[in-house]
Amino acid sequence: MRKDSKIVVIAGGISGEREISLRSGRACFAALDRKGYNVSLLDIQCLEQLIELKTAGSIEYAFLCTHGNFGEDGKLQSVLEWLKIPYTGSKVLASAICMNKFFTKQILKANNIESARGSLLSDINKESLNFPLMLKTLESGSSIGVVKVNSLEDLEDQIFKMPESLNEWMIEDFMEGREITVSLLKIQNKLTVLPILEIKSKNEFYDLEAKYTKGLTEFILPAPLEKDLLKKIESIAIRCFRALNCKGYARVDMIISKADPSKIIVLELNTLPGMTDTSDLPAQAKEAGIEFDDLVELMLQTAS
Repeated sequence: MRKDSKIVVIAGGISGEREISLRSGRACFAALDRKGYNVSLLDIQCLEQLIELKTAGSIEYAFLCTHGNFGEDGKLQSVLEWLKIPYTGSKVLASAICMNKFFTKQILKANNIESARGSLLSDINKESLNFPLMLKTLESGSSIGVVKVNSLEDLEDQIFKMPESLNEWMIEDFMEGREITVSLLKIQNKLTVLPILEIKSKNEFYDLEAKYTKGLTEFILPAPLEKDLLKKIESIAIRCFRALNCKGYARVDMIISKADPSKIIVLELNTLPGMTDTSDLPAQAKEAGIEFDDLVELMLQTAS
């Protein structure tokens, strides 16, 4: 990849995370521009825009800052592959699986990686539930569509409000403990675990508001962890990355169990982590001595 290669930072999209994606995109575009790359920013709202860019010879590499449906779930990635445009982040299948929280659990379970117990909402027996529980949409990020429910009445009230069918939602055991997030980045072909971040939200859990509002979350970086526990967490993160066949970079969200501090529970994987001024990955990279512009350049170099 040369500095004069035609690089397009793709952001926006049509999901509920559109505004967050645009913030990420603007930040990454500015970083690559400062680095001297031939870069442009595309606010993508239809796939025909990519075809037009390809036809005009205006794109050689895509830097993805898209989140949510049609941005992070393999659909956009499949179009880029059809157009033979190398792009950052995981490939089609890994993107699709990681976007679906229930499918992710099945892969983790098959690889003996512990995750929070969950079921499709359409499959549950309401009478056998133990509260509190987390109610989650299967395919959304940034904690959009994530609600803690404390009783059957509370759950039924949330179901009544649902705009989508029941099979697009799942319930998950509420896991009490320390919330941590682990970012991984390929640097010169070596998968590197960045300093681990502990998250203490002022809200009941690390929800959408807490993620993108300054002052609502305390970031402890690096997380205070004993050496053996640190190594265990790093090992689990790498196993998750490889089990789901992620590429380039990813973020793994976990809980250190309050009941058993030696127990690590994986919540989910994010294949295109946010790149805003309040996002986890840039903060973790900075702690490792990697400034934002250098981080974005390293991410670009993983494009394939």
